[in-house]
Amino acid sequence: MTDEATARRLWNDAADAYHHFIETGLDYYRTELHGPALLDACGDVRGLRVLDLGCGQGWFSRQLAGAGGHVTGIDWSTGLIEHARRLEEARHFQAQPSSTTHGGVTYDVLDAADLAARFAPGTFDLVTACMSLMDMPHPASVLAAAARLAPRLVFSIPNPVTDAPHRVWKRDADGHKLALELDRYFEATPTVLQWNMQRLLHHFTTIQYRYTLEQWSRMLEDANLTIARLREPRPTPSAIAALPDLADAARLPYVLIIDARTPPR
Repeated sequence: MTDEATARRLWNDAADAYHHFIETGLDYYRTELHGPALLDACGDVRGLRVLDLGCGQGWFSRQLAGAGGHVTGIDWSTGLIEHARRLEEARHFQAQPSSTTHGGVTYDVLDAADLAARFAPGTFDLVTACMSLMDMPHPASVLAAAARLAPRLVFSIPNPVTDAPHRVWKRDADGHKLALELDRYFEATPTVLQWNMQRLLHHFTTIQYRYTLEQWSRMLEDANLTIARLREPRPTPSAIAALPDLADAARLPYVLIIDARTPPR
């Protein structure tokens, strides 16, 4: 169950539950941890032409637009893009005429593997991907295409160090987490991901493609991209006080943010 057609269908099946998960604030790892960190890593996006890969229902695309970017969001799920377009219409309807963050978002149903056929080289100033590249069957080709479209790519992925195939928290007699047991790090294979958290509208399944740090580095190198910065975001003490579930991410790196650049022309 790892073919591309199945992967796309699963995301369409999950669209409503995924949309609800994020837009209600229940995906607090995104809204309070890695999402703000990714936006910060992008720097000043005012006036920039930004392509957001695997935009889903548009949460990060809207963050970029709110910061002043002119954003194009693409996703291969028609269900998620429908949600994104509805949210964008509502955002513009509610916007105040005097707003200083007037960036807009255009959404398209598009497989990231088809970037080169849709956009001309140099179309964008920045390409982003918020926790989406690991859901794409061929990230190497996506990275190569992105490198031709913009001089800079900033994206987040689950940190490969702690996202090993075997990942089990060891607990004491009272259930408190002692240490995270990790194994089989070098097994880079497609994984059937079960989204079964209690806070979901309903449970669903997607496919994730796991790679090691070295494999991500080699994909970037092959795409003629150089890593300029790495970030491993951690929650602040105040964020943990408000959302105790975030405490794990202050002990171990759950997220990796990569800022990659093409060579100067």
